Amino acid sequence: MYDLVLRNVRVEGNIVDIGIKNDRIIEVFPGISSPGVEEIEGRHHLAIPGFIDCHLHLDKSLIIERADYKDVSGPEKGAMTREQKSSFTKEDIRTRAEKIIRTGLLVGNLVIRTSVDVDPIVGLKGIEALIELKAEYSDLLDIQIAAFAQEGIEKYPETEKLLIKALEMGSDLIGGHTIVDPDGEAHIDKILEIAEECGVEAEFHLDESGKREHFLLPYLAKEATRRGLCGRVTGIHCCTLSTLSADERKEALHLIADSLMKIIIAPTAISTRNLAPVKELLAAGAIIGIGSDNTGDFFNPVGRGDIRQAALLLAYVQRFFTSLEIRKLWEMITSTGADLLGCKEYGIRPGNRADITILNAFNPTEALYRQSLPNTFIRRGKDCTERILSFLPD
Repeated sequence: MYDLVLRNVRVEGNIVDIGIKNDRIIEVFPGISSPGVEEIEGRHHLAIPGFIDCHLHLDKSLIIERADYKDVSGPEKGAMTREQKSSFTKEDIRTRAEKIIRTGLLVGNLVIRTSVDVDPIVGLKGIEALIELKAEYSDLLDIQIAAFAQEGIEKYPETEKLLIKALEMGSDLIGGHTIVDPDGEAHIDKILEIAEECGVEAEFHLDESGKREHFLLPYLAKEATRRGLCGRVTGIHCCTLSTLSADERKEALHLIADSLMKIIIAPTAISTRNLAPVKELLAAGAIIGIGSDNTGDFFNPVGRGDIRQAALLLAYVQRFFTSLEIRKLWEMITSTGADLLGCKEYGIRPGNRADITILNAFNPTEALYRQSLPNTFIRRGKDCTERILSFLPD
């Protein structure tokens, strides 16, 4: 009846067996009968489908392998990045991105979303590289690609056609950057127009600077509602929320709720600005995910694409310490993160795709503080443990 049975794994607090046939979960129940079927003993360890990393920049990852880090201002780091981008090749992007993808697989990633720069400086090289990697690793990992207007559209008007081309090539959604163009509202309008025309979702690096003069969340929320895009727009960072008065923040939280705007927090941004108030966003009912963001580049030279590290950082910075708070934190890198990215079959339950990661831990708290590698990786119903562990560096 089954191809594989996982014995004695902990799923949502219960010790169960999991019966798998082809690429599907058939049964989740204690004491499954399976004579003669291959079994894996879980030893009561925690089983999840896999981690969700909602935001990365894989095309610009590991730039510090190409150039030395300099502790300068954000705009100067942006200029340094543009200089590097001008000499990127598809092969170079692919090689660096693949290293971070493999790191994420080793820690248990199942789904990731990466912003990929699209502009006249780098062209579509990053899109080409990531589409290839998405296909190559599709049996292990779901990769979502956001065609990202990192440098804006007003300064680089050719970007508009390149974004549309990137979507035609197979990018999953479009990304904007609200502080790079002088008219942030016009930037939002253009990105949303393309999203509407191409039938995709839109995400924005929103209010990233943390400065009040860059506060465009209300405009984006109202435009999303007006255009009928409720639930199809995501704000990344939203740092300016942390600088508002209580009344201003209350109004902003209402707008987020009314527009069903999804929020992605990048905890490593704390190195240069305050983070959005995550607990308040949760209390307001926002769907929140966490992203590794920059990995080994000029903005975060020590990042490596381990979403557990980002979650642990958020726990320290905003004091996610009670059992309920840790549970919410855990959900942001598992089930809620999956909801944010639109994953339809996330969860260990009959009928879903058989993606199961057995962690070296008995509960989420232990998994976060131990940060050890998982011991078993089931992907699409197959035991991929040996293959994934082969990605460990020599």
